[in-house]
Amino acid sequence: MAEMTPKSSRLQKRLLVASLALNLVIVGLVAGTFFLGETKGPPQRFDLTAGPMTRAMDVDRRDALRDALRASGAFQPADRTQLRADARALLTAVRAETFDDAAFRAALERQQARLDRGQDAVLDAVTQQISEMTPQERNAFADRLEEQMRRPPQRQPRGE
Repeated sequence: MAEMTPKSSRLQKRLLVASLALNLVIVGLVAGTFFLGETKGPPQRFDLTAGPMTRAMDVDRRDALRDALRASGAFQPADRTQLRADARALLTAVRAETFDDAAFRAALERQQARLDRGQDAVLDAVTQQISEMTPQERNAFADRLEEQMRRPPQRQPRGE
């Protein structure tokens, strides 16, 4: 295998950090939406996994979904502390005179494990809500889901 030049190695490290940052933003937005419920201002609908499904659910199902996610333990305040600690560990590893690839990789793997737990909790909760629907409710849900998938979420004007 050809050796990487220092320039391509630095680029790869920066891309990994940028990718991790994007993943953390996505998980943070998803978790924040579920934990905060209804808030003033435009809705946060940047969810690449279950967003259209949750928007297609009626209010009671969305509330039950949010409660199930809270009860799952997947999104705890300690997770945010650990996310910040791992982000600092990544930055320290990248800035070090001698790159510690094992420390860098370990921090990325911890972040990935948290992302996986969060995604699993969301998928389990969504699946549970849909499995509890009657055939008629599922049919109506499918119609709303199809509509959600057909068009992106509407942004509300600022200040409303």
